[in-house]
Amino acid sequence: MQAKHSIHIALNLAKLLILPKLLVKNEQMWNESWLFHWKTSWQKGLPMEHKIIATYCLIDEMLKGLNVKNDVRAKITNAEILTMAYLAVSDFNGNYRKAHLYLNPSKLFYPIDYSRFIRRINDLHDAIETVFGYLSGLFSTIHPSQIYAIDSFPVELCQLQRESQCQLMRHTDLKGYNASKKRYFYGFKVHMIATTSKEPVSCYISFGKVSDVKVAYKLIPTLPPNATGIGDKGYVSSKLEHLAQHFGINFTPIYRNNQNKNDTDYWIKRKLRKSIETAFSMITAKFGKVIKATSLNGFLTKLKLFIAAYSIDCFFKLPKAKQQLVFSYAD
Repeated sequence: MQAKHSIHIALNLAKLLILPKLLVKNEQMWNESWLFHWKTSWQKGLPMEHKIIATYCLIDEMLKGLNVKNDVRAKITNAEILTMAYLAVSDFNGNYRKAHLYLNPSKLFYPIDYSRFIRRINDLHDAIETVFGYLSGLFSTIHPSQIYAIDSFPVELCQLQRESQCQLMRHTDLKGYNASKKRYFYGFKVHMIATTSKEPVSCYISFGKVSDVKVAYKLIPTLPPNATGIGDKGYVSSKLEHLAQHFGINFTPIYRNNQNKNDTDYWIKRKLRKSIETAFSMITAKFGKVIKATSLNGFLTKLKLFIAAYSIDCFFKLPKAKQQLVFSYAD
């Protein structure tokens, strides 16, 4: 199995590296596990191309394993487009043009017109969800503690006072309330379940008005049996706890003070929930001030890209032995 995937990686390298002696200074990077050394090598000052190539190989292997086909008429593959999109959200705050200007002269990928590049990205929104779902399943499989945290964060379409002038979408259900900041917003909510290691295992995008509990009815049953789920005070619901028990899941939110419950694990829950709060901070830090888009489909596609890019970053932080499971998991 390893030999099969090593051949794929070697073919990818032969296609991408125009000047291998210039880009790869260490022969160790050519062995079958070179993909998993990119982070260390990049930190030592080797070219950014290592990150791009490693990301491309990972996405290409996932799309092949999930049987996502390329259009035979296209000169640039879906994996190449998604790698360019990953670079845009990971290193350029979601600016597609900067990523396009950076990669086109490098000749790592087949040159593509900018407008065509944008259309291809927006057409691949299903493939982005597929990549996220693939990595989410992997994180859930290898997670040892079986403890998960659920929470949500708002993503604004525009400032609340400008909702009447919003060109992307106008809908009353977009107006929601952010309890942590105690203010209203106009946009969407990203609901997510993450491990204690900050790895996302489930995600759902809703209107801003939708309550956290309502989405939790869909996300909690996706957890593996015998798992433990932790939520904040917004997830207090006896019906939700009974639903979780029906699926063999122990869901224990942080209860409100007026409920008079002797919650002996209060401080432990608070500490474990820090993981998902940190994950949200890392995702939203890539946004810049706002997600810029000219259409609703483009906005949601870029939002999905930010989430999927975070999952890819989490994958590269895994130990080498767990990273190699990405191939066996596909089978």
